[in-house]
Amino acid sequence: MYPTVLEIGDVVISSYSVMVLVAYLVGYFILEKEIVRKGYDPKLADICLIATLIGGLGGAKLLFIFQQASWSEFISEPVRYFASGYTFLGGFIGSFLMLILVSKIKKVNVWVIIDAICPSVIIAYAIGRIGCLLVGDDYGLPTDLPWALSFPNGSPPTNLSVHPTQIYDTILMTALFIFLWNIRKKDSRAGWLAAVGFSILAIERFFVEFLRETSPSFIDGISQAQLMSLGLLFIFMSRLVYVSIGSGKSSEKPS
Repeated sequence: MYPTVLEIGDVVISSYSVMVLVAYLVGYFILEKEIVRKGYDPKLADICLIATLIGGLGGAKLLFIFQQASWSEFISEPVRYFASGYTFLGGFIGSFLMLILVSKIKKVNVWVIIDAICPSVIIAYAIGRIGCLLVGDDYGLPTDLPWALSFPNGSPPTNLSVHPTQIYDTILMTALFIFLWNIRKKDSRAGWLAAVGFSILAIERFFVEFLRETSPSFIDGISQAQLMSLGLLFIFMSRLVYVSIGSGKSSEKPS
């Protein structure tokens, strides 16, 4: 574990914060390439980056607070909950909503934008999970597998050998990014790439959650993250079916 990259007096820069920054920078670099390849003004990538920063960080924080604290706990210690903790799915939903807003303002098909940003989100997720590993967060349940890790200084700390689910996520999402990058130029209708990529992401997250102890939902044996994953899977599988049976192409070009 390497939870701290730099500490100067009271200022502490965590490895998680650094990896989140790296994730956004890499994601932006890839997004800009895709925006330009599709024939749009590269400034659209800047707008999308700002939108995902606001929606992603805001959504990730709100869902974290919802899952981790009651209203009274949050009111009594708001700084504690604002200072730590994010959830990927909350950030994903928040970013998605902000991109819908961007598409309305810029008069661009939202699925064109989501297609362009899909590979970026996947590789950013893979990089962000490295940050979780470095600070000992979001690990899995106890296991006796030979690659199990312990996080005695983690958040929360554990001396048990547990599933390094952060590594699972990073490996699987890196493989998914490579797959998407190789098929991104396929002549298909708007939304096809995003439907494929985010459907696989939702399936991966659903099954990885069985190896973690997370906030339960109102359905016995299913966590809140799994329930949201199923919701995302329904949305993107519906889009995949729609673009697969629809006639013609709609990989929209700028006017």
